[in-house]
Amino acid sequence: MKSWELAKHRAVLGFTPQAAVRWLSPMSLARTALKVMAATVFADFGDKRELEGGFPADPLRLDKLPVPGQPAQPPVTSRGLPTPGELDASRTTNPGEPLDLHDSQSPADLWLDYTADLGDGFDATYTVALLLAQDKLTVQGHDLPRGRVLVLGGDEVYPVASPAAYENRMAGPYRMALPAPALRGPLSAVKPDRSTQSGTHNETPIMLALPGNHDWYDGLTSFIRMFTRQRSIGGWRTIQTRSYFAVRLTGKSPTQGSDGPQEGTPGWWLLGLDSQLGQYIDEPQLDYFYRNVTLQLQPGDAIILCVAAPFWVDAEHPGPNEFRQVNFFEQDYLRRRFNPESGLFEATGANVRLWLTGDLHHYSRYEERAAVQDLPPDPAGTQMFTCGLGGAYLSDAHWLPEELNLPGHGSAPGVSSSITQPGNAHGDQASPTTRHFTRMPTLYPDQADSQTLGPRLANPFSQYWLPIRNPGFGLSLGIVHVIAAVTLWTVFSAFRGESFVDSLRSLTRGNTLLLIVVLILAVPLLLAVLSLVARLLGLAKAGIVVFTRGALYQLSALAVSAAVVILLPWPNGWPDVVVLLLALALVYLGGWAVGSEAFALFILATPSGEVSTWKMSGQSIEDHKGFLRLHLAADGNLTVYPLVVDTVCRDWQLATNDDGARLVPESGLPAVRLLEEPITITRKGTAP
Repeated sequence: MKSWELAKHRAVLGFTPQAAVRWLSPMSLARTALKVMAATVFADFGDKRELEGGFPADPLRLDKLPVPGQPAQPPVTSRGLPTPGELDASRTTNPGEPLDLHDSQSPADLWLDYTADLGDGFDATYTVALLLAQDKLTVQGHDLPRGRVLVLGGDEVYPVASPAAYENRMAGPYRMALPAPALRGPLSAVKPDRSTQSGTHNETPIMLALPGNHDWYDGLTSFIRMFTRQRSIGGWRTIQTRSYFAVRLTGKSPTQGSDGPQEGTPGWWLLGLDSQLGQYIDEPQLDYFYRNVTLQLQPGDAIILCVAAPFWVDAEHPGPNEFRQVNFFEQDYLRRRFNPESGLFEATGANVRLWLTGDLHHYSRYEERAAVQDLPPDPAGTQMFTCGLGGAYLSDAHWLPEELNLPGHGSAPGVSSSITQPGNAHGDQASPTTRHFTRMPTLYPDQADSQTLGPRLANPFSQYWLPIRNPGFGLSLGIVHVIAAVTLWTVFSAFRGESFVDSLRSLTRGNTLLLIVVLILAVPLLLAVLSLVARLLGLAKAGIVVFTRGALYQLSALAVSAAVVILLPWPNGWPDVVVLLLALALVYLGGWAVGSEAFALFILATPSGEVSTWKMSGQSIEDHKGFLRLHLAADGNLTVYPLVVDTVCRDWQLATNDDGARLVPESGLPAVRLLEEPITITRKGTAP
């Protein structure tokens, strides 16, 4: 069965499989535009994260799962900023009990999965979910067990968040991919099995989610209901209580016990930061991280930091930008902490070793390099991954800058990194160094693939042609062309003092060929002049110039339709109303076909900016999906395996077993391959 046939089985499946979002269809554009406008207003005048300050703010643990429906920890009762020595007494229900996020019996190694941008069409989303649910994947000689923790890096639903969209596009497919009964018995009876390695089938996998911009389009309401209520999505267990999270994966935090201070063991942390449409980081979130992470950090700790978008790509642009917020968080909450007793910052000795993000639907990686280009890459350098291949349309990556120069570490002891200094574009106070990052050669899709995939949008013989891939686009554009033609023809006829049909017939007499040549060539010539002038003045990317170019492309298409109407030999005996209706029908068909082609060519001819991204989103490319599988080894090193499938499953059969109905691929799971050789990251990073 194809995905469009699965809707009739929604009663047994428990959800309705959805087709991939057609991003340039009029209905999708209108619905998304309304939600974006509402979310923008909400971001300016209200912030759901402020309300999360009343939610439980307790540390999350992988070794002590709550009973389904119950909170993971007792609510935090104290408010206000504690000093490092006060944290233990302010939150523990048993005085003297350590409050580290992971106890001393942490596993020798740990497997994790990361995927982002997933809740789109059923074929792509469910293919990725099935691969994530497998007990083990064997890829090019590597045995890769399922992750003990699954991190969803943002945009869990498309095009806009709603309860129905989450259920049909994300929760339903993931619940079916890993049914809870097939994995184990009731959750309340499960105890962690410390005798086995993480990732084996008898451990309860954890799901942690970070909201992206599409999750925020309903003000985060549906996201909170889906991921912060201590429920299960199939075999995956949700444990977070807010739209952000912090988990100690390995090691042990220092504590204040009854016998005095107890030393900790450095290890790895997993943090997810909610940046809410690029806005500031709210105070309840900062307080959460200060209590659960900042005060617990110790020298040698390594951090995996998940953010909603690759803010570092635009970090070098002068003026305010989103990277300033995450940089402030890294400097003032992870690399150092504020001590309210001394009024100064003190170094934590911890380092962010790995940045993970999605939002851009491709794979790319930046690696920290030495300032001197001739030196070999530092094996302890920070890595920045973008992997938004979880289910949404594929986007290109070749436009990414090859080099990034990010603000260095260090600020005055009594000054926050958020305070900007005049003349410093990065917004760092007294930052003497710069961190250099180089884009690694492996991109997915690479430039050759992008050059092959992109032009399909303007290929009338391809299933990815713009009006075919986006139902309603050609129909709507045809109506626009008819309205424009009627308006222009009314003005022209009124100027000549003739009726519609009489003015049409008069154009067929005289020098018609010259008229057609002028009509067809005038607009392209004007378009060429506009493009040249805009380029010389540096205004090629200005919104008004881009809009004008698009309008001229459509006028060119309308001129072609008008030329056809003028050249046709309309019989004198035909009634005027018949001639008028047939002429408008030809204009409509021209708008559908020629206008759509002109719009596709306009997109392909736009080198950068939002419009240029439509050449991929307009195709809703479902193939070329993937995710990251991470391995924390006993030696403290982290290895990242970038996994991709070049073709997703599209043929399904309904199988019934003890777990109920389940869809399985008719030809088996697709082949998984490594996108590049595994990347190893040491726990101890470069010196600050």
